[in-house]
Amino acid sequence: MDQKSKFSFSFPLRRLTSNPLSESERLSRASTVSGETAQAGGDWKGTLGLNLLHAPSEPEFDLVFVHGLGGGSRKTWSRTNLSKDFWPAEWLPRDPAFNQVRIHSYGYDSDWVKGNDNCLNIHHIGKSFLMELATSPHINGSSTRIILIGHSMGGLVIKKAYMLARQDRLYKSLADRIRAIFFLGTPHRGSDSARILKNVLQIASSAPAYVTELVRGSGSLQAINDEFRQFSHDVEIWSFYETQKLSAKGFSTLIVDPESATLGYRDERQIPMNADHRSICKFQTPQDQNYIIIRNSLVSSMTGLSRSERVSAAESRVDQSQSLKDWLGLDESIEDDLGTAQEARVGGTCEWFLRKAAYRDWRDADPRAPPIFWLFGKPATGKSVLSGFVIEKLQEHGLRCAYYFFKHGDNSKSKFSTCLRALAFQMALEDECVREKLLSLQNGATKVDLDNERSIWRTLFVSGILPVLKESYIWVLDALDECSNAVAFFESVVPKLAPTVPLRIFVTARQVPELLKQISTLGPSRILCEQILADETLPDITTLVNSRAGTLLADDEASKAELIEKVVQKSNGSFLWTRLVLDELSNAFSEEDVKKVLDEVPYGMECLYRRALSSIEQATRGKELAKAILGWTACTTRPLMVQELGGALEVELKSKYPNLGETVTTLCGQLVTVDKAGRIQMIHETAREFLTDEKLTSDLAIRVEESHTKIAKVCLEYLTGDELKPPRTGRRTPGPSSHKRSPFFTYAWGAFSYHLALASPSDNDLLALVNSFLKINISSWIEHTALVKSLTLMVRVAKDLRQYTELCVAQRSPLSPDLQRMKAWTTDLQRIAAKFSNALITSPTAIHFLIPPFCPTTSAINDTSTTGKRLAIFGLPNPQWDDRLSCIDFEQEKTTAVCYGAEYLAVGLIRGRIALYHPTSCQEFRILHHGETITRLGFKNTSDVLVSCGSKTIKIWDVRSGQISHTFSAPRKCLELWFEGHYLLAASNTSEILSWDLESTPPRAMPKRIWRDSPDEDATFLSRPPAVFSLSIAHQMLAVAYSGQAITIWDLEDNAYYGSCGKELATGETSTHPLQALQFNPNKTIEIIAASYLDGDLVIIDPFNNIEIKRRRLSCHTLTASPDGRFLAGGGAGGVIQILEFDTLKLVYKVRTSDLWIKELAFSHDGMQLADLRGSQCNVWTPPVLIGGSIDDDMSADTSDTYTDDPGVHKVAKVTAVALAQVGIICGKEDGSVSLYDVTNGRFTRELYHHKASVRILDWLPKTKAIISVCVSNRIQAWSFDHLRSDKSWETERPKLDSRLKHEGGYAITHLTSGEEVGKLLFSTRQSDHLWDISTAAEESHLHYGSDERERTRIWLQHPTSPTLLVCIRQDMAEIYTWQGWKKVASVQLSSPLPGLQIKSLARYVWAREARVLLELEEIDGSTETQQIVSVALSNLLSTGQAAPSAPAAPSLAPLTSDVSPPIATLLPDLILHRVAHIVGIHSTANACKLMFLDISSWVCSVDIGAGLSPASASGAGNSYARHFFIPYDWFAGSRRLFSLVTESRGVVFAKGGDIAVVKGGLNYSEVVSLGDGLVGGARPRLRL
Repeated sequence: MDQKSKFSFSFPLRRLTSNPLSESERLSRASTVSGETAQAGGDWKGTLGLNLLHAPSEPEFDLVFVHGLGGGSRKTWSRTNLSKDFWPAEWLPRDPAFNQVRIHSYGYDSDWVKGNDNCLNIHHIGKSFLMELATSPHINGSSTRIILIGHSMGGLVIKKAYMLARQDRLYKSLADRIRAIFFLGTPHRGSDSARILKNVLQIASSAPAYVTELVRGSGSLQAINDEFRQFSHDVEIWSFYETQKLSAKGFSTLIVDPESATLGYRDERQIPMNADHRSICKFQTPQDQNYIIIRNSLVSSMTGLSRSERVSAAESRVDQSQSLKDWLGLDESIEDDLGTAQEARVGGTCEWFLRKAAYRDWRDADPRAPPIFWLFGKPATGKSVLSGFVIEKLQEHGLRCAYYFFKHGDNSKSKFSTCLRALAFQMALEDECVREKLLSLQNGATKVDLDNERSIWRTLFVSGILPVLKESYIWVLDALDECSNAVAFFESVVPKLAPTVPLRIFVTARQVPELLKQISTLGPSRILCEQILADETLPDITTLVNSRAGTLLADDEASKAELIEKVVQKSNGSFLWTRLVLDELSNAFSEEDVKKVLDEVPYGMECLYRRALSSIEQATRGKELAKAILGWTACTTRPLMVQELGGALEVELKSKYPNLGETVTTLCGQLVTVDKAGRIQMIHETAREFLTDEKLTSDLAIRVEESHTKIAKVCLEYLTGDELKPPRTGRRTPGPSSHKRSPFFTYAWGAFSYHLALASPSDNDLLALVNSFLKINISSWIEHTALVKSLTLMVRVAKDLRQYTELCVAQRSPLSPDLQRMKAWTTDLQRIAAKFSNALITSPTAIHFLIPPFCPTTSAINDTSTTGKRLAIFGLPNPQWDDRLSCIDFEQEKTTAVCYGAEYLAVGLIRGRIALYHPTSCQEFRILHHGETITRLGFKNTSDVLVSCGSKTIKIWDVRSGQISHTFSAPRKCLELWFEGHYLLAASNTSEILSWDLESTPPRAMPKRIWRDSPDEDATFLSRPPAVFSLSIAHQMLAVAYSGQAITIWDLEDNAYYGSCGKELATGETSTHPLQALQFNPNKTIEIIAASYLDGDLVIIDPFNNIEIKRRRLSCHTLTASPDGRFLAGGGAGGVIQILEFDTLKLVYKVRTSDLWIKELAFSHDGMQLADLRGSQCNVWTPPVLIGGSIDDDMSADTSDTYTDDPGVHKVAKVTAVALAQVGIICGKEDGSVSLYDVTNGRFTRELYHHKASVRILDWLPKTKAIISVCVSNRIQAWSFDHLRSDKSWETERPKLDSRLKHEGGYAITHLTSGEEVGKLLFSTRQSDHLWDISTAAEESHLHYGSDERERTRIWLQHPTSPTLLVCIRQDMAEIYTWQGWKKVASVQLSSPLPGLQIKSLARYVWAREARVLLELEEIDGSTETQQIVSVALSNLLSTGQAAPSAPAAPSLAPLTSDVSPPIATLLPDLILHRVAHIVGIHSTANACKLMFLDISSWVCSVDIGAGLSPASASGAGNSYARHFFIPYDWFAGSRRLFSLVTESRGVVFAKGGDIAVVKGGLNYSEVVSLGDGLVGGARPRLRL
């Protein structure tokens, strides 16, 4: 039998003489659309690439068919060459079940007959298939779900493509859309037929790679199967296997057996087919049973996927709603308020309101009706009930409606900010566009200040909801008079109610002066006011009384009717009065009682309240309890729940009250109510006013100061109890479980300081409780505050504590220890919140044992009574609180520009460098080289694109890669750079704006625009440069001032003169005085500008109306604004930085560091940091005021005198190299000194010797007790330690070596390797290696590599077992050399090449009696991010090495063996690797080998790498590691490298500036961190707060 006939069963052989495809056609061709397929004689095998077979107008699914070995995009799926048999293109489109299914087939070169004339394998074919899918205009441009169908080898191609998509974040969205895979006869475990085919082809020529891979048991298939299992849980698996043997020309065999055709997964659908390997994918007719099975399976899969996605969508909407509610900080009580109002309405009432013509016109959106319908009413006239009725009828009318009920006594419901958040949430529930907009703001990490109504209105409504609101919407706002800041409604909302905004508002309120004043400024076209009249509500009151008539005492119906009439007449329209009187009448038992109730109650309710108090006073029992209930209800910041009040009363009265809700109603029901949600509150605000009136003479009168004192005592008594007792040991779990705490805990935790600030300072018991709390349980309070991520509360408590302390100082000695402690905590709380926020959020329990050692020893937190053994830090001078995160010093190089982006801080320098830092940690990321002095910098919003400007060029950078994407000629002097969409714009001092279109190829320069200082288009062009300039991208305006002129405002959008402005002079004219700085408010909704005049005036101006708003005497020569427009920062004389509220110029923060001139200021992207440039320094500040948020009047952080400090810039030579020696810690510094420090306490011992330049490298030679050091000028010194002094310190003698490496190119020495026993040294630079003899202090030999970047990964090491050998590890090779003669004797190929990387750090260690070296690798001349961590087994290199040709014999050199583990291993899985910021060191014990590293959140962590050194493991200990203790960001801020060591006694050594810090006990704390699928490879998270 000939070769072709024997093997035509599944892999149809074409003639060996057939013309092969060109190389460019081999993988794929462009996607094509199939029309009528050709009949016989055409190319019926099918075209290559992705072919569109059917395309409905609105597809929901994409089916993609992939053929197998020897098949084609058409041939595999067609029984004949006739188009009618091509079932994917002919049968499926005609099936109604596939009406919304788009169909493709994919072809690739699988012609195995040609032999091995290409390098294609399954990986390459799969990669090509993935690229076709990703670039298809049909698939890439839609959101359809994708189902892949593969026959034979096509199934393997699909598996490979799917795995590649899952492993690359660029294809994440495409991978997520792949929902099902159908395998038709796919040889998952290979095929014996493929083995036969391979052997035959190798006889003829050679077998293609993909044929070899199909052989049963092939390593490629095993790898694909093992890897595919990890990703298969997100996709449906359908496996169809053949049950008939394929017969062809006398040969019959089962090509793919069932075991190989199925995967054996738990949810895999396995379906046998009555077909052979060929007929499993091509059918006779649509009635073919095999076709019906495939067709029905596809329909079943699509139906199930659609159903599950509908369920998922519904669940997603619920999750989205909850997520929005959490984001907006809302609780469940909004609907409760509506329910309470609607339940209070008696049937038949309120109907009169619907008959008002004005209301109907407003409801029906009559064009003549204004957008606001305002309903005034007297107190207790049923406004809230009427609001509930209006909401109900609006909803019945089919109108979309959102509502809010204000309550004065409830802090959480009296804020307009809460109202806006509640309205936004309700609108999101009804309107999908609104919901999607809010979710996009949430997912975009948009910062919303939950307590700042202006911020909420601008962010959520002006920029979010209103632009996407298409249909009309109605708001119902009840009791706006009870809002604590009702003016915000008129300042924020009313101005935006233009005819184009589909929003109408219904408001109820009392007639209070503040509201009447605001309403008077509005005309009838904007607001319609109506009044609730007594005559209108009288029928409703009658209905109410009639509904309660059954409880009235009367002899007959006539008497009852008479009583009802009297009640109605005396009500005077007050529903509250009516309800209270009816309650009293229901308890009347005689006619005399009835007469007394009716006769003695006046029209006002004061007497009613007095009688209610009298009845409580006359009760024989419960008076004390009643007074306590009234005191708590009248004075708390919000209504307490029944359980909360029960917990409070248990502390105060030392008794439990099981049925407290009923007790409250019984004792105080006339003044206090318990709603259905269990909230206890005053029955009306007038009742609170009555009880707290100082003129009230009653035992139950509420004396405000006394009541707040009592509440503060109860809160503090609870907070000092055992429930908050701090731990004795370093536990790593969160605080005590919430179920063990009293329901009162939440209120006491959050509100104690509010009452403390209002309490009596003369109460000694309260003072004692405050100090007891601060000494005992304050750390547990901070722990819980961090646990709920409410660090802003710490700033608020600090303010309240300061207020109370100042009151106490007035009555006591300020030197009292108690008052000193309280004063210290007012500082500590703010500093802890600002300095340690990230550590607290990461691990709240860190406050007990980990944070105090990093605080000043004089701080109050160090005086807490935590008894457990805490982490200890030695070697550092006593720190002081400092808001400066970092002082980045560029030595002699002046700073010139600074700016923040979303991910980076950029600093421009006079010599053309741009230093990039991570903003949170201020750790260096990379250096860019512009080539000339930097004058301007700017980031493109929320991207990694940076633009820099010098005197001659403008360059645009991709910060991640460090590459230049565009270069342009710079204007003569650039005033500002900014991006608008795909345009780059630059303003010059010649009054021109240049711009470039970055999307055109190449980028195209746009016509210049020129601004003028007058509206006259023929005005003379200003040739002189402007004095000051400010740009507002949000307003599309620029402001510019020329000498002797007012500020000119230019409209960028219309490219026209807008007007002029300035401060107002006494004459009423606009000032033309010289200016120092201008700054627009960057918030689009705040149309103001700050102007700093040379005469010392800082002025806030409305530039669009030329109105001066605020003025303050404050000289600032530079200004900047926070991104949200809340703060204005100015740099003044003497190096003073001041932060002010932008609109009010209220000073909230002030700091002075030095007298250096402040060149520029910049806020971080999130507004949490402020950077300044002065001289050669860039300082980064984290003032607590920036994290405090917007705080209302009764809980604000008054920080006008928060912090005025002069920490100074103490110039200390920084540590630049560290080595651990027998004698202690040896440090090299930037001043050239080499010093010795005590390893036990980090103290400086003495200076050993000195270089003339900064020390770059240190090494300790233990056997000869010598130090080798290299400075940046390549000077090399070696000093020996010969004997002990009397003080047990080592003494150095004259240097053994003092010379300089001079070589061509002049590159600095980057690494040294010592051959201690043979007296040799090897010095490495970027491009060369130099072998030196110590005894002669001379170079023996050198190797030069030129500019070959592959050699940048090169590292030389002493061989661990042979002192005469050294090892060189390169990118893909490890080589062994002799020290003598420097000859290569052996080499071994590395299993894991390391291209494009260089050594960041290395650490030698021993594990399992095997010497190893750990290499931390980073980009070559790129970012400082750790790219890979590998371990090299040095001991194995001799046993695995191959002797070099003609090499001299090496000691113990063995032949290559196959059972020795590879010499290199990747230690960490990607999930952990992406968390590594720096390697700290390695700590080995008999049982474990721990890699210590600093993670990207600045925590010292460890992972056991002993398990990761076997050949089969590349993931070490899995996706978890141990977290021990954190390091403050300022320890390494501004640096590129971390200098650290791990000592044998488990101490961790760090270099901090010019000091050595030894951290002891830190490794005793351990918390397991498990990483899930959320942190996958690709996007690398950075340090953030």
